[in-house]
Amino acid sequence: MISIIKASVFKLFRDKTFMVTMIIGGGMIVLMSLLYYAIGTLSGNYVLLACTAPGSNFTLTIPINLIVFTVGEFTYGTIRNKIIAGINKTKIYLGLFITGLIFTFILLTAYVSLMVAVGSIFGGFDAMKIGGGQFVGLYIVYTICTYVFVTALSVFFASLIRAIGGSTPIVIVMLVMLSLIPLFTFIAKFASHDLTGVNHWSMWINPLFMNGFYSNDVVSLFSSAGFNIDVYKQSWDMILAGILTPLVWSAILVGFGILIFNKRDIK
Repeated sequence: MISIIKASVFKLFRDKTFMVTMIIGGGMIVLMSLLYYAIGTLSGNYVLLACTAPGSNFTLTIPINLIVFTVGEFTYGTIRNKIIAGINKTKIYLGLFITGLIFTFILLTAYVSLMVAVGSIFGGFDAMKIGGGQFVGLYIVYTICTYVFVTALSVFFASLIRAIGGSTPIVIVMLVMLSLIPLFTFIAKFASHDLTGVNHWSMWINPLFMNGFYSNDVVSLFSSAGFNIDVYKQSWDMILAGILTPLVWSAILVGFGILIFNKRDIK
């Protein structure tokens, strides 16, 4: 297993797509920083919430590149050669998933860290504006769990369909819609000013709930609606849902991915 992961990671870092994505990320940091500065919202705390949503901006390149890399493993015969060499299919799939996690968190950490650093340099970082240090810590944990799911979803459909054109639209549409559901459900309750049970069912079903719920769009709606509540206050329900929901869905996707991968022939 370790040798499979090492080989995949070595190949990943030599892949031109990875290098292009890093360059795009650098350009996005400059572009988004200028945009936030122009609208007067450039700060570390604002950027932290703005740049971590899976369905927007640079983060969309992560599942796209995961799909390109995974499909390439099938297209160029790498998977077939591993099977011929006698490597267990379960280990091969887990190797794809773990390599995907490494790829995801290298890109995400680099992008978010630099964005928050730039925002903090020019606008400061006031954790109290987003619920204090405890919320910031929890939000980082939510984001980590969220991107485990993004990786599992991308690898699952890439290995299932084995075509970039077929799997990319499915994954991107799913991520965008799941990210927007908290906004849609909040708008539905917007007129009544009743937050009782808003999104409660969604946070136990939707693996992207937390990142979507605390996006700047939803938080801005809370403020403009005049709700006299602590938006960032975390109940145990929210904490558990934010951690468990994406991880449970990830486990389901990896489990089904392994099952399907073991039963299908590799041409």
